[in-house]
Amino acid sequence: MYHPVTAYPIKPGRLFQLLLMAWFLLNIVQSLFTEIGNDESYYWVYAQLPAWGYYDHPPLVALIIRAGTWLAGDTTLGVRLFVMVMQLLFLWVLYRLSAVEHSRHHILLFFLVSFSVVMLQVYGFVATPDAPLLLFTVLFLWSYRYFLDTDYSLAGALLMAFCMAGLMYSKYHGALVILFVIFSNLKLFTKPAFYLSVAAAVVLFLPHILWQFNNDFPSLKYHLVERSKGFRWSYFPDFLVNQLPVFNPFTLGAGVYVLFRRNEKDTFERALKFVFAGFLLFFTLWNFKERVEPHWTIAAAVPMVILIVREATGNQKLMNYIRKVITPSLVLILLARLFLIAVILPLRTEWHGDRQRVADLEAIAGDRPVVFLSGFQLSSKYRFYTGKEAHTMGALNYRNTQYDLWNFDESYRGKPVIIDLRNDTSVVAPTVSGESVFYLKEMEQYQPYKRLRVIPLLSGSTFPTGREHAVMVDVINPYPATYVIDHPSMPLEISLVFLVKRDGRYRRERITTRSLFEWHEIAPGGKVTGQIRFALPDLPPGEYDVHFAAGTPGIYPASLEKPVKIFFE
Repeated sequence: MYHPVTAYPIKPGRLFQLLLMAWFLLNIVQSLFTEIGNDESYYWVYAQLPAWGYYDHPPLVALIIRAGTWLAGDTTLGVRLFVMVMQLLFLWVLYRLSAVEHSRHHILLFFLVSFSVVMLQVYGFVATPDAPLLLFTVLFLWSYRYFLDTDYSLAGALLMAFCMAGLMYSKYHGALVILFVIFSNLKLFTKPAFYLSVAAAVVLFLPHILWQFNNDFPSLKYHLVERSKGFRWSYFPDFLVNQLPVFNPFTLGAGVYVLFRRNEKDTFERALKFVFAGFLLFFTLWNFKERVEPHWTIAAAVPMVILIVREATGNQKLMNYIRKVITPSLVLILLARLFLIAVILPLRTEWHGDRQRVADLEAIAGDRPVVFLSGFQLSSKYRFYTGKEAHTMGALNYRNTQYDLWNFDESYRGKPVIIDLRNDTSVVAPTVSGESVFYLKEMEQYQPYKRLRVIPLLSGSTFPTGREHAVMVDVINPYPATYVIDHPSMPLEISLVFLVKRDGRYRRERITTRSLFEWHEIAPGGKVTGQIRFALPDLPPGEYDVHFAAGTPGIYPASLEKPVKIFFE
């Protein structure tokens, strides 16, 4: 009997191309119909202002987005275009590194395992630093294997240098990929070519290092100090639970099984195990310092997929598990992707509704710039969807961001603006526009104040509670324009802001002050000295980190200064 399917089977190479293209087309559709995400819009603003570094991340994500928008415009497709193209290369190299027999069966196995890893799909169309991180993780592992296969050759060393620099330009977590590979093979320290590779990588990364130096190392301060909120035991169960949707719990289970069951075949497989286990162990321990974001471990997916595919080719038990357990989970992943396009569940995510919210806010603001007190997300989406001016001030109830380096709001001086109070909702009535509710203040003449330096001139570091105090302060104006203390729209108000532990939880306390200054203006680069008076309520005794912060009535204060340690008794 004639069977056309068996008579003309799809060749392995053609099958790989068809599956790769199907994945790419799925990402194209996803990109066209999924709203821009919070971080994506932020990185799109990065791309408008090219630099060798940014407050939160190295610059490669900005370059990728800039290239895509140059070809496809400032659209969701343009933002995501090169991320999708990069994943084609990522999957091809990942398949080559799996080093299994090139057959239809193994190609299907590879795509099933890869497709089952949730965040590999997400970073196939979402434009964040994790997308280039994944690409350069797989490229670095490929270059490392070439380095080994060519007996530590000069060509391999230079190739590794390029890939190491690419890792570091993608995301600082790339350093972990490099370190875990080195730890897996300490013989590298006996190879001169290895030192050449590291030196060349440092030279390639030097522009970013210089950018950090010239900007007072903002990224190091943020990632190592500012974002740390202290230790909580709850971080550990949260971390373990959050890893399940990152990798897919069924695929992660297979990965852990292979990690312990499979004997490493060579030096390269040893590196794969070190990277996979190293990421999971490192970020488990990182919980002692701060809460770990779920996706920080995503680079571990690269060695996990390779190890699972390699082991499954000779392990029927694992193959059956992939077919009966992992494969059905793909239906849930496809439904999740559909949910990002159409609201099929009563849930709201960053990919749902913000385009309309931006339109509702624009209807109020018109051509006036919008200044957000917190959250870089909506300010970035406002810029993306409207093409109009928006800025995040970053008050003391929120962290600093790249907006604090851009200082867009300095160009708003003297102009009418809309201030979105965001989390500080107690001082104004809500404003309804369309389907959205906002808490807004209109300012006829804007005057920026975050960069003002308020330096207390303390005679002692102990303050009795329950009484009034008077403190002399210097206020320094670093702005290139005169700061008006008695400004008609935004006069200066100095506040003390610190954390107080009540009922087992830390809460932010704000004490406003009355001030008296001899001068009513501060020249550019100048300073004035004055007195502030405030009533200190009854507080639990102890040492507090107190911010003396500039602000204006009705708007939360802000500061770039470090807090001052004061004892309340």
